[in-house]
Amino acid sequence: MIRKGPPDAPEPREPDEAFEPYEEFRRIPLPVYWIAIALAIWGAVTLWDNAQAVGVGREERAEQIEETPALALNSGAQVFEARCSTCHQPNAAGVRSAIPPLAGSRFVAADPAVIVQILLHGIDGPIDVGGKVFDGHMPSFASVLSDAELARVASHVRQTWGGDDQEITPAFVAAQRERFGGRGAWRGGEELARVVDPGLAPQPSVGPVRISSFDDPAVMRLVTQGQGEAWACASCHGAAGEGGANVPRLAGLPQGYIVKQLQDYVSGRRRNETMQTVAGALSDADRRGLARYYSALRTPSTAQPELGGDMARGEQLALHGDWSKNLPACFSCHGPSGFGVAPNFPSLAAQHPAYTASQLAAWVGGERDNSDVQLMNEVARNLSDADRRAVADYLATLPPVPAVSDNERR
Repeated sequence: MIRKGPPDAPEPREPDEAFEPYEEFRRIPLPVYWIAIALAIWGAVTLWDNAQAVGVGREERAEQIEETPALALNSGAQVFEARCSTCHQPNAAGVRSAIPPLAGSRFVAADPAVIVQILLHGIDGPIDVGGKVFDGHMPSFASVLSDAELARVASHVRQTWGGDDQEITPAFVAAQRERFGGRGAWRGGEELARVVDPGLAPQPSVGPVRISSFDDPAVMRLVTQGQGEAWACASCHGAAGEGGANVPRLAGLPQGYIVKQLQDYVSGRRRNETMQTVAGALSDADRRGLARYYSALRTPSTAQPELGGDMARGEQLALHGDWSKNLPACFSCHGPSGFGVAPNFPSLAAQHPAYTASQLAAWVGGERDNSDVQLMNEVARNLSDADRRAVADYLATLPPVPAVSDNERR
């Protein structure tokens, strides 16, 4: 059957070209509103809860830091905690494939002269500990710890992890200091076994010497005599790059870091009238050569605390930071013991406190602003004047950065 419309009903038409389809407005169902409101409330509560958790965490962290023992080198355990535990770890377990353990080490249990000689001169070269070879760089503590402090920490390490109750005396350390006075780092376990204690043998071969002497005459002329408007580097930074007062120590700084600073003086990103004149008189090859020279120097520390800073506070800032003031630990960027991380983070250990404090003030005042990561601007602003003096004085007490290979310097 075919249904027919009224006889006068209009015939349906095709839509014209201007026709736009549309949908009539419909109200959003109430359950959708309820779900959206519930999600908004849940998000707000979550954010508030997270903020509370962060705040509580920071408070707990600050309380832990306050309980951290202050820098006091009255016992061997305190010397170990302040000077050794950042690398060897508080339990002396070391770091796998990087830092040798002290617990159970033949070097700790060997003749007492071995541990004292290592503390006095450091090690550059491979050693075998527990059947595993570690090829790193141990710094020398001869310039930053007294004979009495070295005796206490050596005794503590041997008694705690070497199974020897013998007390090492300051007189014994003084005799060992005199025994090989003026020498450089030990060339790995092989040399220690050959010269100090044959009981350490066998030890891995040192192989080719990696820390070579610098013999570029053009660079040495720049260091000792200068060139044109670039006067001799040694006239301000010392014969061995040791620096002094407000002149930075250059010995051991990463090669890439030195090159960048010289380039920044030329471009004006880092401002210092004297250094802008000197750096501007150097060619790119001169800057690279000087950077290679100073990064290879292993120079004893001549820095001493001189600003009256709170050493305990300085130790806290360097090792742990202070999250109640949004301050990360110095060593979290500048490496264990403040030895630096090439190429962007310079070594801080054994730097002169007047220079360190002046640079922190420069970051705050905007006189220095040449870091690509802009991290130091914020860190320096969060440090009080007392904090700057404290951390600068503490860093001056640390052993100088050990020499490293060409690749590691960059």
